[in-house]
Amino acid sequence: MRIPRLFKFSLVGAAGAIVNTSLLYILTEFCRLYYLVSSIIALEIAIVFQFVANDFWTFREKRSSSLSVFFQRLLKSNLWRILGIAVNIFILYSLTEFLGLYYILSNIAGIFCAFALNYTLESRLTWR
Repeated sequence: MRIPRLFKFSLVGAAGAIVNTSLLYILTEFCRLYYLVSSIIALEIAIVFQFVANDFWTFREKRSSSLSVFFQRLLKSNLWRILGIAVNIFILYSLTEFLGLYYILSNIAGIFCAFALNYTLESRLTWR
């Protein structure tokens, strides 16, 4: 059975959203970091997690056994996802500070807003 790539990317994204949101909560509530600092750290860890999962599963047929290619793609993924990070942080900050929404809910909204952008950039530029 062949699972469509977008579905795989979505599952990896959902797992990444759980990683992101969990770390955001832990770093903010238990480590007492400012929620935007926590978000940046959580986003980067989630990005690396998602890259590895996408490389091994979603885009398996486009993988390379070369370690240098793996790290080049990881760097590309981080570069493309800077736009997604900006969208996520903007939504997180705006909804939390201006609308008074709980920062975890704002983060989830930011994740959804960045999803389509991330998929488009990753599928067209990282694993082309």
